[in-house]
Amino acid sequence: MPEEYKVRLGDTVEIEGEFWVWESVRRGNEARLRRDGTADDWLSMSLPELLAHAGNARRNSSTPLRVISGDWPADVLDMEKHLQEVFRGIPMDPTATASRPQYDPARTTQDQRIVSKIGELAGTSLSRSRKALFNFWNEYQSSGVAGIDARLHPKGKKRLMIAKADPRLVAVIDRELDSRVNLSTSSRRHCAALVRRRLEVMYPGDAICEIKGTTLQGYINERDAGRYSFAKATTRRTASNRPDREYFSGNAYRLGAVCEIDSTTLDVQVWDDKGNDFRPTVTALFCVASRVPLAWAIHADSPNGFDHALLLARAIVGRRAIPGSAAATLSGSSTLPVALMQMINPYLDDDSLAVPWIFPHSITIDGGADFRSATFEAACRAFGINLVLAPPNSPTVKPHVERNFGTTSSDFATWLAGSTGNAVHNRGKRAVPVLTLDSVRLAFDTWITTVFLNSQHRGLKSPLFPGRRWTPNQMYAALFDVGPGVQLPFRADDFFALLPSKPRIISNEGIEFRNRIYDSPLLHDLRNRSLTGAAAGSRQARQFDIRFDPYNSNAVWVQHPETEEWIECWDTLIDDRAAWMVAEAQVKLAERFGAGEPGEKPKTAEFLDEIERRARGDKQARKRYLREAVAKSTAEPDPDAPLTEPVPIELREWSSPVDVDDIDWNSSAYDIVTVKDLRL
Repeated sequence: MPEEYKVRLGDTVEIEGEFWVWESVRRGNEARLRRDGTADDWLSMSLPELLAHAGNARRNSSTPLRVISGDWPADVLDMEKHLQEVFRGIPMDPTATASRPQYDPARTTQDQRIVSKIGELAGTSLSRSRKALFNFWNEYQSSGVAGIDARLHPKGKKRLMIAKADPRLVAVIDRELDSRVNLSTSSRRHCAALVRRRLEVMYPGDAICEIKGTTLQGYINERDAGRYSFAKATTRRTASNRPDREYFSGNAYRLGAVCEIDSTTLDVQVWDDKGNDFRPTVTALFCVASRVPLAWAIHADSPNGFDHALLLARAIVGRRAIPGSAAATLSGSSTLPVALMQMINPYLDDDSLAVPWIFPHSITIDGGADFRSATFEAACRAFGINLVLAPPNSPTVKPHVERNFGTTSSDFATWLAGSTGNAVHNRGKRAVPVLTLDSVRLAFDTWITTVFLNSQHRGLKSPLFPGRRWTPNQMYAALFDVGPGVQLPFRADDFFALLPSKPRIISNEGIEFRNRIYDSPLLHDLRNRSLTGAAAGSRQARQFDIRFDPYNSNAVWVQHPETEEWIECWDTLIDDRAAWMVAEAQVKLAERFGAGEPGEKPKTAEFLDEIERRARGDKQARKRYLREAVAKSTAEPDPDAPLTEPVPIELREWSSPVDVDDIDWNSSAYDIVTVKDLRL
């Protein structure tokens, strides 16, 4: 909009014959005006009401609101004179001193003048009906001569070719295009051949069957608009599910009111402890109001309903940060309302992961079997969480989590060693896995807490300040002050009841589980302890049930048999595995996010340096493992080793051939089925 047409503070607006000066705005939607020439006479009205009167605002500009001069055609100027004569009585001749008798307002009525004008213009290029003259006069009053020119000389609009086509042909084309929604994508030539074939079957010998190929192709292209019949099949199916109604905003303005969950394959190649390479699967639970991921998990294989139940419990309770990463702890956040969060959720402390705590009230899921499992539904039902099932083939129903996966691919996975690209055509000739699954999990936790949550998001805009963008942490802090939620009656037993268990002996070194050693100072009175009377350390000694998270191998939990308190045992080598995150303690959150400066960017240089350092370490470990595996497979056998004696294999009784004449058919060893039994 040009600057001359904008209404600003200080403009004077005419309201019912009085002039008012726009002074200020209250509560974002109420305008305060002062009577021009007074100091204490005020008027309050809504902004829409102010804009309704802004058409006659007095501005310090010489630019008019409508074009009043120009090189207009002669017929436009003549029509202006005719309109002024019939509706105002102004003579068409500028030298005339009085109106013509049939157009004199003092002697004739308006209807009489219109009848006279219709008769006068009859047979000319300006001949118009009574209704047309009124329409011209209305346009002249609102837009001036430009309105008359627009009606007399309308700009030519491009007419669709299909407008002059045979309706039978249009129906056949629509039927063919509608039938291709769930089919594979083919060419336009194939569609044109099918349309022509159907025309020959339905209307044999009709002239419609002789339509030219180029004309038919043009008709198909016009009817294909918005259907994507020759584009990607996924796009075509999604477009077919669009509702035939007005679209509405899917934003939410309360924490946890609308949440979305989904899983996707991470665009990075990793390898496990056994040397197998694969692409892990990431699952995220996303809050729409603040764009905050409530919880996430990276799986080595496809997750199930039990994994999602653990993810839900992790979102409600929260989890500890990895030792050695001060920037990823809750106490290191300068934006989050830490004190209020700990008051609402008693399970949060200063060492918790710096992730905003949000209780999900509603979760939108797709039709995946893992999300519709009885385990996940029971977990949601236990905490009063509403599940919303999205329609099939409609990823746009949960667009926020889908778009978040795109951000994860472009801003996280692309920077890791072993990235595979977000599509087949973006992949290299080969993707060599460098990082381990544990390294990717630690890196993802750090990226979420120190980079993503402190980056300005395009979807986080305020209606009052549309030019500013906010970070997820800033939006969460603002919404949390308004409605933080209520304390959740969630006990520790409820959380650990969702975790699987394994019996293990607590030795002097700690708990050995999955080739790792877990230990805690609180295990001193449980080491080598036997409650069954058997010798400590023997197989008959009691083994304590430990609880573990299948997708978080950093800690396990043990319940004390006497105090019934849960003891958290960390991996003894966690410092070595997380050494690459030491420099991440120097990554600080932006000091003043509330300013919302557009040039403010999160610090990611240290994060990338440590990712590359970790990649080099994992690459060396993988090379050592591969060399050892090759050496074992190519090792020559020892010639001095004794040979194994062959052992005959005993055949089973039923495998020995038997003479049919020697079979006792009355024996119970044979179950004879007659033809009658088969028919029954």
